[in-house]
Amino acid sequence: MLRIALLLLLPAAVFAGTPKSEVDALTPAGGTGAGWRFRAAPYLWLTSVSGSVGAGPLSADANLRASDALSQLTFGFMLLTEVGYERWSLENDAIFARFRSGKDTPGPLFGELNSTLNQFQWTSLLGYRALETDRFTFDLQAGFRMISLGIDLELTPGLLQGRSRYFSRTWMDPVIGFRSRTQVLDWLFIVLRGDIGGFGANSELTWQAFAGAGAQISSWAAFVLGYRAIGYDYDQAGFTYDLTTYGPVAGFELSF
Repeated sequence: MLRIALLLLLPAAVFAGTPKSEVDALTPAGGTGAGWRFRAAPYLWLTSVSGSVGAGPLSADANLRASDALSQLTFGFMLLTEVGYERWSLENDAIFARFRSGKDTPGPLFGELNSTLNQFQWTSLLGYRALETDRFTFDLQAGFRMISLGIDLELTPGLLQGRSRYFSRTWMDPVIGFRSRTQVLDWLFIVLRGDIGGFGANSELTWQAFAGAGAQISSWAAFVLGYRAIGYDYDQAGFTYDLTTYGPVAGFELSF
């Protein structure tokens, strides 16, 4: 992760010595009078997990270090997109991940317990730019966050015949939040965002927090490094999902 950080911050060191007249051209246009604007940001999120998951009378701790999560990850996709016009914006953040793990079962009745977890999370937020200056923007946002889980459990044969079971659950929560961007230098900016939701509609509580810094490398491209956390407190129909996912984020933004 240190190597990734050094590579992403390398452009910042280069631009620190660039004349101001040249750096000004790197600042992307995107004010309230800029008409239509678009943004796409693929990113990587190195996650750790803490909390618990339960079904019926059974529950288990779900504490997972980033190194363990990475070793069990078989496929992942993360992309944030935005379309905006004047003061309005529509932002969509999609995350898909598949995890696989296996371990021996105690005793000779079965061989191994193999599990596959498919998780899809989608946050969609409509934003309104409430405040804008030459170096600062502040948007109010409202929308929803949806999560869909699919868990496939398989017991391989031992003395007994193998068994399998599939479980799925999908729900959606309303959320409200904000985001801000501060242009510290002509090539350096800070991004803060947060939201809160659930309100008992499905989850009792869901929340998100992000803080990061970015280096503008051209008028249409930027690198961003930050730290993100998303939490859930869900308990419906005998299924509980009380988890916080957190870790460093590295992304690449394309704006036009």
